[in-house]
Amino acid sequence: MRIPLAAIAASAALAGCPLPQPLPDYPAGTITPPRILATTTTRPSESIIPVPASCPGTAPAYELGARIFYQDNVTVEARWFVDYKKDVASRYGIRNTNREVPADPDPLVLERVVPGFTFQPYDYPPPQELGAGSDWKAAGVVHVVELVVSNGFDPSPTVAEPNRTPAVTDGAARFEIQTYRWVFVNVSPPPGCTPGEPGCCP
Repeated sequence: MRIPLAAIAASAALAGCPLPQPLPDYPAGTITPPRILATTTTRPSESIIPVPASCPGTAPAYELGARIFYQDNVTVEARWFVDYKKDVASRYGIRNTNREVPADPDPLVLERVVPGFTFQPYDYPPPQELGAGSDWKAAGVVHVVELVVSNGFDPSPTVAEPNRTPAVTDGAARFEIQTYRWVFVNVSPPPGCTPGEPGCCP
């Protein structure tokens, strides 16, 4: 299956560079932040995931998840975003409601399961770069899904990056956030595609 070069270029522009992963954001604070374990993420070896375009029946859906490592016995928060853009309200909304990731009751267990997210590509409009009115299911549409974790997030609506700016610690520094990204590209299913195979309609 060939992915159009234009789609790959668009995905690179949207995601920055999807590898290496996970990606730290904000300078190091005074508190060690939770770390996304890249090898535990859904599809950890893929930087671009093909989505069958224009499926006539059941729409494709992808279950995304990960585990994090954290030594402190406190609850942290995990947020999911689709095509995040800090100056567009419809783009910086949080896509999940179950965000808390509590510590395991056993203090010797330092890994935690992040509440997952079901990504349904057809439910999201194409990024604005493709122009208004573009077909949401068409080949070439690119989406970037991000998992962002932190000790806490700043609730102020006036921060530079709404919903994903980390909170201020007891001192002057902010917490860190860590990000893991999945890039999805709509592609035309190849002839004779077997339902359920990668790049094929369900």
